[in-house]
Amino acid sequence: MKLNVIVIDDSSVQLVLASKLIQQNEHLNLVGAYADPLLALNAVNTEKVDVILLDVEMPKIDGFSLLKLFQKKIDVIVNSTRASFEMEAYNNGAVDFIPKPLSAPRLDLAVTRVLAIKHLLAFQKPILNTFAS
Repeated sequence: MKLNVIVIDDSSVQLVLASKLIQQNEHLNLVGAYADPLLALNAVNTEKVDVILLDVEMPKIDGFSLLKLFQKKIDVIVNSTRASFEMEAYNNGAVDFIPKPLSAPRLDLAVTRVLAIKHLLAFQKPILNTFAS
């Protein structure tokens, strides 16, 4: 299963790094990389996206405020230089928090978590439907 990923980060260095690591991961398909969070919002709401790698501190709008504007449920991995954002990331529904700089092993771990969650949810749907009957 390949997950469609969008990267949202105002740092061009981070966008290049994240894009490179995503392209090297066999489970990921890079759909887009955006420095402008508002342009990214449009892509998130119109494209088939499974995962968003999201920075927090950006101009125009911060990552947590942007997250609330997504029109569909998408797994979010927060990537920030500030470790103090980790708890807030989880409180806002993030699947994982990765401190910057992003690394392949840490991204791989986050992807494994997302895949495990998706697998569990797919497995549980028939069970939930059985109990609803």
